[in-house]
Amino acid sequence: MALAETIFFSLALSSILAQSNSPATQSATDQNSRQIDDMARRLDALEKRNAELQGQVVELKSQNGEQWLTEERAAEVRELVKDVLADSATRTSLQSNGATAGWDNGFFIASPDNRFRLEIGGLVQARWVWSSMRAPYTADGIVPTGNPNIPQVTYDQTLNRSGFDVHNIELWAQGHVISPDIQYMLKGIFSNSSSTAQQPSSNGTNVGGFVGETTSGSFQLLDAWVRVNLTDDWSVRVGQFRAPYGREFLVLEQYQMAVDRSLVSLHYGMGYTQGLELEWLSNEARWRFSVNDGGNDNIAGAGQVVGSHPLNSPWFEQQSIWGVTTRFDWKGSGGWQQFDQFTSPDGSEPGWLWGFAVNAQGTKPSEIYGQQQNVALSTSSDTNTWVGITTDFTMQFGGASLFASAYYNYVESYAAFYRNSVNSVSPSTQTVNAGGVNALGITLQGSVYLAPKWEVFTRYEYMHLTASNADALSATLVGNFLLNQGHVSILTTGLNYYIDGQDAKVTADFGYGFTPIYPSAATPSTGWRASESDEFVVRAQMQLLF
Repeated sequence: MALAETIFFSLALSSILAQSNSPATQSATDQNSRQIDDMARRLDALEKRNAELQGQVVELKSQNGEQWLTEERAAEVRELVKDVLADSATRTSLQSNGATAGWDNGFFIASPDNRFRLEIGGLVQARWVWSSMRAPYTADGIVPTGNPNIPQVTYDQTLNRSGFDVHNIELWAQGHVISPDIQYMLKGIFSNSSSTAQQPSSNGTNVGGFVGETTSGSFQLLDAWVRVNLTDDWSVRVGQFRAPYGREFLVLEQYQMAVDRSLVSLHYGMGYTQGLELEWLSNEARWRFSVNDGGNDNIAGAGQVVGSHPLNSPWFEQQSIWGVTTRFDWKGSGGWQQFDQFTSPDGSEPGWLWGFAVNAQGTKPSEIYGQQQNVALSTSSDTNTWVGITTDFTMQFGGASLFASAYYNYVESYAAFYRNSVNSVSPSTQTVNAGGVNALGITLQGSVYLAPKWEVFTRYEYMHLTASNADALSATLVGNFLLNQGHVSILTTGLNYYIDGQDAKVTADFGYGFTPIYPSAATPSTGWRASESDEFVVRAQMQLLF
């Protein structure tokens, strides 16, 4: 606009100057001069104003213009980020980084600050079992029936049994509260609801037995504990937990090599206890010490030579009057987590682990069940003392593994008795003196991967039980489980197919008993029934872990 005004005024000035030379216009010369001067002043003022405005625009652009544009862009970016985050939150909720719920090797819910965390999981093991025996077991030395005071106990007479089973159906919740240093665990199992088909009978009447077998079909509590990390190395745990004793029982059900644990572990591994546990953990060593209610007595099955069963029992029904358990592990190489399972997949880190544990406890069954001592078969003491030791060695080669364990139990059993089932004893049961009970068990196990998902394994187990006063107990139910015991020898071989690691796998195995499976060792839930020699068991299992 300033340039147009300048041209206009220049043309007007030239026209006026041209006309001023004419005489007719001389009279207007003075007037035109004044107009020209006025127009020149106005033009000069406009040019100055135009220059001033241009300078202000340049200054504003340099000082504020970019800032205004940046703020506008920032506002737009912020709105865009909000939209992106809102959309991505639904897409990333299944990842652990920064998420408050989803999947991280298990379902979890956590607070944004990680002060609270809940992990939910479960296990389904569906199996098929075929058990075949050459002949039913006969308890030599028991006087034939005819005298009602002499119990003649018989066992399963069916030579071949087969069928499907869902043995381990577990649910659990674990995590931490307030801080990652305060941890908890709750776990339960849906127990089988069974008839009396596998229960021993006397004179045609069921007498129960096979401790460890549940017939309730209910949801049974397993783990229920709280752990507090005192330092980076020390922690304390209280509640119900696996006794820090046998390694095979400390390895969870889903991480076993075969379809089920060895009979050695099931009878001599102590199982669950209630109490307090102190733990020290370093890079190479772990030490655990527990003051507890003792272990689950399954040494001689239903012939209770110790008599303690703390699993989910109230304080006023604890048979144990004292109990301590300690275990020490030394890890020569590898990581602690890899020894949570027995398998060693191709390409995994090699390592080895050695462990040693001791359990000692005293029980007084008469104070709980109110049994009367059999004067002829008892002593003045009604207390049983159990001392057990175990050691184990594990090697993992990244494609193969070896495991060996040994147990020795000594029980001064002055008040042995017969247990009808997991939760009761016969009202007429009397405690008897079984004397010194010795129980020895050995397990050897090896595995190798044939392909990344295929693994073959073999396990040998040996058990031997003696009781110094067994012959005097021939006329008692306890005698059925302690009399003329020889050694038990079983070989099991099988394979694992890992569909998706331990989360989904198929296991099949075949077991053969070279010796009789005595009542003290028989565990029908695993397929092994009381029988003479040459019994074999075929099992196949599908596992889903979530």
